[in-house]
Amino acid sequence: MKKFFTCIVAAALAFSLFACSDSGTSASGSRFVSDIGFNDIDKVLAEVADSETVVFLLRHAERGEDYSRAGLLTENGIDQSKSVGEKLKTEEDFFYASSDFGRTQQTCDGIAEGRGEKNYQRETWGILGGDWYEKNAALNAEKNWHTWETFSKMAYEGGYSQGYYDLASRSEEWLDSLTARLPSMKRVNILISHDYLVAGMTIYGADWQIDLRQWMNGKWINYLAGIAIIVDPSGNKRFKTVRGLETGRLQ
Repeated sequence: MKKFFTCIVAAALAFSLFACSDSGTSASGSRFVSDIGFNDIDKVLAEVADSETVVFLLRHAERGEDYSRAGLLTENGIDQSKSVGEKLKTEEDFFYASSDFGRTQQTCDGIAEGRGEKNYQRETWGILGGDWYEKNAALNAEKNWHTWETFSKMAYEGGYSQGYYDLASRSEEWLDSLTARLPSMKRVNILISHDYLVAGMTIYGADWQIDLRQWMNGKWINYLAGIAIIVDPSGNKRFKTVRGLETGRLQ
């Protein structure tokens, strides 16, 4: 009986850590580095070897009420971006890319400013749009599927195949597009996108072990959080979830 009780307590503790922790690491036994929570972005950078390339795919900083392409960051969002840049100060130059939205471009600029970079390279990439996983925007609008709740449920449980691409195969397509661009990038790279793309790639990169189950418990990707894609000299990839702010999740 005592042994049974001990097993029950251990199982409950493991579930509690999975559901609530915002830091820590758990091995998945695959090529993934799967994290229960989010790791500080500066600590992840410090772990990257000089021979490796790291790509930080992050959600933009805090935005205002304008959701359109022209919508910009709040003053707090600008400060958030600069603070992340300050955490990432090194002697080397970074590469930056964003979507064509004002708030993602501002986030790149804020991080560069926080790092003290003045002559930096920033590109605009179509694969950093927030609609990467969306197959049929009109249908999603008609059925009210273009929501955090629907997307997160699709990401973990599948379904909604008329409106969204399969998360795994579409994520691999995105990684293939990234791989083709790596030769023109630097050792450290900052890619700024939107919550749907970043949440999807973070769930995939964490081997579905990160908790962003918005439809179930309200958890969603925070500003300046996402996934680090670390590439070794042989082209092998591993993943680390990252946070630029105090927490990696909105709830």
